[in-house]
Amino acid sequence: EKEILRAAKGRAIVEVLSPEEISGVKAGRIQVPVLLRHPGFFKPFEMLVSNYGLPDYKVIDPTIFFAVTFLAMFGMMFGDVGHGAVLAGLGLWLGFLRKGRADSTALVGRLAFYCGVSSIVFGFLFGSVFGLEDTIIHHLWMSPMHNVIYFFKVAIYFGIAVISLGILFNIVNAIRVGRFKSSVFDHAGLIVAVIYWGGIVSVSIFLSNRPIPTKIIVWLIGVPIVLLFLKEPILALIGRRKPHFEMGFGSYLFESTIEIVEILVGYLANTVSFIRVAAFSLAHVGLFIATFSLVEMVQGKTGGTIYSVLILILGNIGIIALEGLVVTIQAIRLEYYEFFGKFFSGSGVAYKPIGLGQQRGREG
Repeated sequence: EKEILRAAKGRAIVEVLSPEEISGVKAGRIQVPVLLRHPGFFKPFEMLVSNYGLPDYKVIDPTIFFAVTFLAMFGMMFGDVGHGAVLAGLGLWLGFLRKGRADSTALVGRLAFYCGVSSIVFGFLFGSVFGLEDTIIHHLWMSPMHNVIYFFKVAIYFGIAVISLGILFNIVNAIRVGRFKSSVFDHAGLIVAVIYWGGIVSVSIFLSNRPIPTKIIVWLIGVPIVLLFLKEPILALIGRRKPHFEMGFGSYLFESTIEIVEILVGYLANTVSFIRVAAFSLAHVGLFIATFSLVEMVQGKTGGTIYSVLILILGNIGIIALEGLVVTIQAIRLEYYEFFGKFFSGSGVAYKPIGLGQQRGREG
């Protein structure tokens, strides 16, 4: 507005309309540009979200939730005070202290710094310092190698929380854009949410060696599945029209069966996928065990002390580089597929400021 008024020497009227007042937006013909604006802490995570896509206008911006869950997963998979300190130090230099750095380098450095801090926090919780569990410090929560089953349960329930959050966002987004039918019958709609949580409750009861109540199976699993089968007749009844089966009722029944089986199997796979959070944490410890075993093999031999030091140094460098990269990739994968896949289409249009372009007499 200032540039327009400056160019027009004040002889201009600028009218500001909200997107809801524009007929093309209401009709869905025009997409409202989106500009992500967050405090500096969230800028690296904004970069990762933008790599997947931008949120559409009116839907929930997942950046803050992405940041929290990403750091939690990274810390659980890379929980070590020593390695976290190294990663945080490198990130501090790249993201805050290094002069003449590019913006992209600064964002990567800041991300590394935040991930390193998360690793330090979980390192204290796990009692791990450079792979030494409960040796230098005592764990504040648990020791992953001595509580494997418990750690797997924590990872699964963490995944259930993330998936449930994705379903909730999908329902809220559908309501905000006026797709009320989708909020109920979508692949991450209200009915699927009831089935998912009915299955979670049933499995939890079964694993506790108790009989699953018939009411849970009937009302939280059976009835919602039937409602998914009757999706077209129900929508036809609500819309006061006749049910439309393009390829016949038999074909509709077969397609509905395949769709429901795909939804059930998909949610099972999504939930089990979070086991990798605990698995990669154990792999992180396993690499340390392998490094210490090599050190024990060369001790007592000629030049054993020198070789031991070299193995420890190179081993730690290798673990930080390899595990840091793998853990980052796995955390992003879980965010993109298991979380974003429930609600985030990433089809938003980026906001680009309108410029006046070159003015006459100012070329060159």
